[in-house]
Amino acid sequence: MDNILLTELIAQAKTSIAPIGHSQSTVYQYGLAWNELLQYCKANNQQYFSEELAHQFVKQALKKLEDSSFKEWRFKLYRLAVAILIEVHRTGRYEWQHHRVDPNGHLFEEHKRLHKAFQRYLAGAGKGNGTKDLYATVSRQFLTCLQNEIHRSVSDLQLIDVHTAIVSLGRAYQRTSMRTALSALRMFLAFLWTTGETAMNLTAAVPSSGCRKVEVVPTLTAAEEIQLLQSIDRSARPGKRNYAMVLLGIRTGLRKVDIINLKLADIDWRSNTINIIQQKNLRPLSLPLLPDFGNALVDYILNARPKTTSPYIFLKTCPPFGKLNDCWHISCRALKKAGLRQNAGQRKGFHIFRHSVASRMLSSEVSLSVISNVLGHGSMESSKMYLATDQAHLKACALTLKGIEVSREGLL
Repeated sequence: MDNILLTELIAQAKTSIAPIGHSQSTVYQYGLAWNELLQYCKANNQQYFSEELAHQFVKQALKKLEDSSFKEWRFKLYRLAVAILIEVHRTGRYEWQHHRVDPNGHLFEEHKRLHKAFQRYLAGAGKGNGTKDLYATVSRQFLTCLQNEIHRSVSDLQLIDVHTAIVSLGRAYQRTSMRTALSALRMFLAFLWTTGETAMNLTAAVPSSGCRKVEVVPTLTAAEEIQLLQSIDRSARPGKRNYAMVLLGIRTGLRKVDIINLKLADIDWRSNTINIIQQKNLRPLSLPLLPDFGNALVDYILNARPKTTSPYIFLKTCPPFGKLNDCWHISCRALKKAGLRQNAGQRKGFHIFRHSVASRMLSSEVSLSVISNVLGHGSMESSKMYLATDQAHLKACALTLKGIEVSREGLL
């Protein structure tokens, strides 16, 4: 599309997003962002749309976000509003499902090259999707720190610079998550060394391990699970979806990423099984389709699921009806309504249901190897963390003081 007045392009953008079916409030928010862009362009004596000026507008918003004078939601709104204009300007239309914000957009070109090369390396190493995403995020954060704090080229990096980056990572991750973040950083630094990008092997500057979890994994009792399920209002469309998702987590212990990525084709109604490729480790997993979840799923699909061609089962309740990006808010709200786990610091995500499934099987004396297979672990070592939840059998392992008695005087 040739040069066009910004006001005309905005009018075309509004027409292009109409078929998507956004709510009035969403369209209104886009309008506010476009008006801000109009004012920005007028201040720069520009009436026609310019991608370069639009990108400068987003960079200015990013700077305000970093200075804490902007909320994150506002920055994302401006970024998306500009992305819509750019696509309409280039193609004359806007396709929601094709839109992807480039997370590397703020990186220097050289750093973008390194990050893409590392992503190709991860794909070739056969890493699971979850691992690839995490390692890509950590390496991006390292490169961002390199640009904003270290101010040194990759080839000139020193061991002390890695320490600076670790401190920066520590601001983005919880104490107990740093172990995984450090592992990702170590692999990225090893990649830079083996490909000749750094003058020295910087992995020695990464601690061998981060903070290990010491608390007992959280679980729900059978009574709490019933209380939770009964608290979900299934008379409304969102409730039917949320009930089916929570019930699936409670019955199978599926990871949340596998729940939100569950497809209609993954359900084998003839054999009553759920067959998926796990997102985390790319391993196949087959689970029984239990009657109560099957009934809840049928109720949702027939009476609440939006009429769409999307292959995913669990969809957003507002247009555009795409698959869910996350489901933490679903379990969090359900637990709050049920009055469960509301103390400060208590976890409220779907992983609690996974812990509960493992704990229930342990208390029923199911072997650790079977539990590992049901949960889809790549190694039985991953299942050992649940041993601490089986208090009844742990008590049987406790040693008495017989044979090492001491007198009262000895204790004093």
